[in-house]
Amino acid sequence: MPAKRAYGMDQDFYPWSPIVTRPVLRWPDNARVALAVIVNLEHWDWEVPAGTPVAVSPMGGPEGLWSGNQPQFPDIGGYGNHEYGNRVGIFRILALLDKHGITPTLALDKAVADHYPTLIKEGQKRGAEFIAHGLSRRRTIHTGMSEGEERDYICASIDAVQRATGTRPVGWSGPDFQETPNTLNLLAAEGIRYVCDWGNDEQPYRMTPKTGELYSLSVNAYLDDNWIHL
Repeated sequence: MPAKRAYGMDQDFYPWSPIVTRPVLRWPDNARVALAVIVNLEHWDWEVPAGTPVAVSPMGGPEGLWSGNQPQFPDIGGYGNHEYGNRVGIFRILALLDKHGITPTLALDKAVADHYPTLIKEGQKRGAEFIAHGLSRRRTIHTGMSEGEERDYICASIDAVQRATGTRPVGWSGPDFQETPNTLNLLAAEGIRYVCDWGNDEQPYRMTPKTGELYSLSVNAYLDDNWIHL
């Protein structure tokens, strides 16, 4: 990251670009709108490894018993809420997308890739693209990791998706959209072509890793699940 402020922003992961200054974006076949429907397939850990930041439970709050670095008992509410998605919700979502002829992109974390083969098969039947989604919902990338630890994390996620699907993923969506200053460079070095963590635009844009070619396909919070949680 830069040592001092530059025009527009205080980081250099991508150039400052107000949408009103850009040329008109032309889509293939003169389509007026393009979108990606990304469905997260996530495992909510029963127990969280020591030293791992614990995501706040959707059934609790920032000061709840399930929050902080030492949860006081298993998060049954959060676990059940997420497991409902893998047991029931995903099949209803896929049926709805089938009805409208929409092929989804499925974001797989390592735990799902390793232990939920039925979900993989459902995606493959539909010709879905699979992208890497970290290790599990409660094991996020964080700045307490060394660069080597983060590289191992990213590689473990990518390799798990490749083993489960037979295809090496070219997209990445981090759990809870978390990154460190090293993440984009590490992703690009592993052949990732696009990342969905930066919800700051309505159009794809090129990012600036040290090597490789990497684009942002923003997942905007207004179109994600925030309204459900609120």
